[in-house]
Amino acid sequence: MKIRDLFSMARPLRSFEVFPPKRDGDVESLYRCFEELRPLKPDFISVTYGAGGTNAGLHYEISAHLIKMGITPLAHFTCVGHSKAQIREQLDRLKGAGVENILALRGDPPKGSLRFEKPEDGFGHASELVEFIREHYDFCIGVAGYPELHPEAESADSDLKYLKRKAEAGADFITTQFFFSNADYAAFVTRLRTVRIHIPVIPGVMPVLTPKFFARDWGVKIPPALREAVESASSPEEAEARGIAFAAEQCKGLLRLGTPGLHLYAMNKAQASLKIYEALEGA
Repeated sequence: MKIRDLFSMARPLRSFEVFPPKRDGDVESLYRCFEELRPLKPDFISVTYGAGGTNAGLHYEISAHLIKMGITPLAHFTCVGHSKAQIREQLDRLKGAGVENILALRGDPPKGSLRFEKPEDGFGHASELVEFIREHYDFCIGVAGYPELHPEAESADSDLKYLKRKAEAGADFITTQFFFSNADYAAFVTRLRTVRIHIPVIPGVMPVLTPKFFARDWGVKIPPALREAVESASSPEEAEARGIAFAAEQCKGLLRLGTPGLHLYAMNKAQASLKIYEALEGA
């Protein structure tokens, strides 16, 4: 099933994002997560892979497993460290596994590198990857968007310019980086429409389940109320419950805005997503 064909349904899409464990990790725990998410009837599950394509083999395996379960995978695919020939080889492999949907990304620099380096005979921008995929394949193509700007963006205008290039190259939809202010998402969509980017924009929502979340700079604004609620909790269970409650209220607000879907960063843990949708029942 191609994701672009799902937007005609008279309801918001339900999607989740997971990441492969290390090759020697517990892939079975991820498969149990899929089983736990199954009652929510996901429209698709997004599967990441590491910088430079690490864990690529497991990435294919997980996508194939989702297909066997009857769940549509959205396979992340980056330009990092690959020539055009290598990219084509990997895309052929995904196609052979039955994957029909690609999230086309430039990708983060490999571990130990400070900045992205264009591979020899490869691509330096996600828009080039989108154009290449559109020219040679019939994948449905998603791209990333940043309501609070890409971390490397010189300005809001330059960030918008690069996103427009991706849309014009053939992207079918946008999935956003997570954010905590729905006003930022609404303003982002408005800016896209003013420059004639009319493809669907699915908002990404990150449930904050532990105070440890705030130790990392995610490049997004953290609402003081969310930080206070999670950090002042008297137990890990209470912190998790408060973070889930915040995410559920954010999702309700997004649904009121008429968003085409909700993309929850499940982080390989289904329970938070299940509780969020329980809170959304009837919303």
